[in-house]
Amino acid sequence: MFSKFKSFVFLYLVVLQFGCTHEPQIDIIKTSVANVSVTAACPTCPSNPICPVIDDIVANSSTTYEVCAILPAGQGTYTWDQNNCWIWTATSGANQTVETCIVACNGIICDTTHLIIYPPIPSDTGSTGIPCNPDVIYFEKDVLPILTANCAYSGCHNAISKKEGIILDSYANVIKTGKIKVGNPSKTEIYEVLIDTDPKDVMPPPPASKLTAAQIKIIADWITQGAKNEMCDENPNGCNTINVSYSNYVKPALASCTACHKTGNVGGGINLDSYAGMKSAADSGRLYGSLAWTNGYKNMPQGGSKLPDCTIAKIKSWIDAGSPQN
Repeated sequence: MFSKFKSFVFLYLVVLQFGCTHEPQIDIIKTSVANVSVTAACPTCPSNPICPVIDDIVANSSTTYEVCAILPAGQGTYTWDQNNCWIWTATSGANQTVETCIVACNGIICDTTHLIIYPPIPSDTGSTGIPCNPDVIYFEKDVLPILTANCAYSGCHNAISKKEGIILDSYANVIKTGKIKVGNPSKTEIYEVLIDTDPKDVMPPPPASKLTAAQIKIIADWITQGAKNEMCDENPNGCNTINVSYSNYVKPALASCTACHKTGNVGGGINLDSYAGMKSAADSGRLYGSLAWTNGYKNMPQGGSKLPDCTIAKIKSWIDAGSPQN
C-alpha cells in the first residue's frame, strides 16, 4: 500500500524516532502535525477512541490510515474501531510513557497525529494488607514520585530519552543502572549528583530546581535502609487527604500534564511545570475545575480518562489548604 515517504513528514517522524511502518506512495505531501496526549485510566482498561486529527484532508472511503512504531514496546496494545480511531489498552505492568503516531492520507495529502500515552497513575491504595511504617522509606510511595517529577521526564531519564543510558522510571530500572551502593549514600552516584555543587554535574541540571533537603534525605534514607522495594498500604482505611504534599504528590501526579502546560508551550494559558504556575491555576479554580470535569471548564486530561476520584480529592485538599509549596 505504501512504498516511500518523502518531504518533511518523513524527516519529522525520523527525528521523533517513531520508525513509522508506513511508506505512502505519494509525490507531494502537505504536512500537518497535531499533538494528542492520553492518560490510561487503569491497567487493562481500554481508552476512549483516539481519533486522528484531520484538518487538511476530507476523510472518505479512500482515506488510508497507518500507525507508527510504538515506542517503547510492551506497554500496551491497540485496536482500530469502525470509525478508524485507535483504542489503547495498557498492559497490567504499564509504567512508561509511550510515543507513536497516526497518519491519515487522502491522495497526495496526509495528516499526522503525534500521540503521547501516559501510564496509569499508581493506585492510591495498595493490596498488601501491610500498613506503612513511618520509619521505613518505600520506593513506590516515597522515592519514585521524586524521581518521576525531577528526573524521569522527556529529555532526561525516561524510557524514551534515556540520557546517558539511564532510565529512572521504575525500581527495576533504577537498580539496573548499577549506580546504587546499598547502605552507603555517599558512595552512590545517584545521590552524589543530587548534592553536587558544580552546576555542570548537579542533577537535576539547571535551570531545573534543585531537590529540596527533605527530598534528598528521603533518597539517602532509602539507600541506607538497603534500597529495597518494600510495599505497604498507604491508605488502608480509604483515601487519605490529610497534609497532601505539593512536592511528593501533587507535582508527580500531574507531571504528565506538563507536556501541554509548560514554559514555551502554555496550553490554555496554564503553566504547570513550576510551583508558581501550579498555584496560579489552583487559585483561579481552573485546576480543580478541569480535573473534576466541572461544567464550565475544559475536561482534563484532554482526550484522556478522568483521574481517579482519590487523586482529585487529594489535589482538592491541597488547594483547600492554600496550595502550599510543601
